[in-house]
Amino acid sequence: MSQLCREFRSADGSVRKAVDGLDLVVRPGELVSVLGPNGAGKTTMVKMLTGLLLPTSGKILLAGHDVVRDRRRAALACGFTLGGDTGLYPRLSAVQNLTFFGLMYGLGGTALDRKAQQLLEEVDLADRAGDQVGSFSRGMKQRLHLAKALLHDPTVIILDEPSAGLDPQSAAAMRALVSRLSGEGRSILLTTHDMREAEELSDRIVLMKGGQIHTESTAPELRAAAADRMGHAVRVAFADGRVPHELEGCPGLISRESDLGTATLRVRDGAASVEWILKNFPGMTTSVAVTPPTLEEVFLEMVTTS
Repeated sequence: MSQLCREFRSADGSVRKAVDGLDLVVRPGELVSVLGPNGAGKTTMVKMLTGLLLPTSGKILLAGHDVVRDRRRAALACGFTLGGDTGLYPRLSAVQNLTFFGLMYGLGGTALDRKAQQLLEEVDLADRAGDQVGSFSRGMKQRLHLAKALLHDPTVIILDEPSAGLDPQSAAAMRALVSRLSGEGRSILLTTHDMREAEELSDRIVLMKGGQIHTESTAPELRAAAADRMGHAVRVAFADGRVPHELEGCPGLISRESDLGTATLRVRDGAASVEWILKNFPGMTTSVAVTPPTLEEVFLEMVTTS
């Protein structure tokens, strides 16, 4: 996408920019996660990428096909999930839903039957293939959405919160499947509120705010850069279950919390602080661990700062 914008005009004539000048490329074999608070523009962006909403300006290419000017070829190149009940027929069974959408994509015959069965097995719905989708849980519908997105073997996949509503076991299976798809050379754009999911799957992470890209980098780079601003966390456990008051003298100390013989310090320089702790409390510590800010902390910093 290039200089992608979408404006909405209210009844009083005022204009709000939901998406404002987005530039983003997802390469073959790359998975890019988009994170942002509610109202950041993620849903509007996804709707434009999938052709459900026309951009006010800018350009979108999916596998080289313009979404506005060549919508059919762009649609055939792309598979997407929007979640929830939208896009599924509740009175049809799971296999009937996949058969219907497969026919819409130009598939048919035994090839379509085999593909539908294969995908139902991959998303762990083979035993519910003949059940009406209206009886499915939200998590089961999420998995069926993913199967539907893969029917026509697209080179571009757009996943809008695919693990929402899934139990931990199903979410882990979903992440494994998405990771495999990325390894097959497809371009995958994922929106999620799950920081673990984003960190585990992504080659790059895009943080959106106010309809624009706030930051774009890998998860380790985002965390390392945040450490320069926010400091490192040093977690120290003491053998006798007592946290010494002298920890207040730790160099570069920003904050300190204590609980049941364990102290968590926020410090400017993790290595220097560990060296100081081991020097000043010899034989008293049972473990010392240093970590940069979590991805969740990076996200919250973006949300709360202007």
